[in-house]
Amino acid sequence: MKISFMTWACPDWSLAQILAAAIRYGYDSVEPRVEADHAHGIELATTKKARKAIRQQFTDCGVGISALATSRRYAIAADHELAESIELTRQYLDLAADLGCEHLRVFGGGTPEGMDFADAKKIVAESLRQCAEHAAERKVYLCLETHDSYSLSGDCLETVLMADHPNVAICWDILHPFRQGESIEAAFENVRNHVRHCHVHDATLGEERGSYKMALMGQGDVPHEEAVKLLAGIKYEGALSGEWIKAFDADEVLGHDAEVLREYVAEAG
Repeated sequence: MKISFMTWACPDWSLAQILAAAIRYGYDSVEPRVEADHAHGIELATTKKARKAIRQQFTDCGVGISALATSRRYAIAADHELAESIELTRQYLDLAADLGCEHLRVFGGGTPEGMDFADAKKIVAESLRQCAEHAAERKVYLCLETHDSYSLSGDCLETVLMADHPNVAICWDILHPFRQGESIEAAFENVRNHVRHCHVHDATLGEERGSYKMALMGQGDVPHEEAVKLLAGIKYEGALSGEWIKAFDADEVLGHDAEVLREYVAEAG
């Protein structure tokens, strides 16, 4: 099991600064967030020559790329917008492959007004299936996140099963099912056979269902140590990738959460 962090922790840092921090705090890998104007220089517009150089930069530092985190979503009513998102997904799969990255994070998205959730799931599943062969050819997995309308793990699992392709997997964002009232154990049972990537970020839950405030790992209400033990039980080899969107000073959260995550992994055996 590896530890990673998404570049939302440090959106203004250059790639050199990001890699230096990964080494400084003992991270195995980094998850670049694309489509968000981060300063790392990894985007669709990155040239083939630059992609090769970036891949070598990671290799030289001994740091991996755990996933590329995109904004792609598929619960879209307008056919032309959906087609555009699918085409962009294929381009991001190419980018991931060029960088030697095995995982691409995608969203189902919110359910459009007037669309039944069941129909939205079918659209998302079909979109994933349309991209899956392209992903397989590039040895990349499309990872649908437990987020937005797919926060409950059963809805995410159902959609992945409908996509019915070995290169369609799950990104288990441990916070989102939990804040919607789902236990860690229940979520794990749904994702266990399909999880390829995990997002971790502790939070204190609010009185209103689903509301939360970010917290440093171990200082909130989300029992990540339980999730790590369950993942260790299936010999999960993917990353626990920290995602903190403008919540903390980068050095504070990177140092603290790396230490706590390593403790959780060690305790899980």
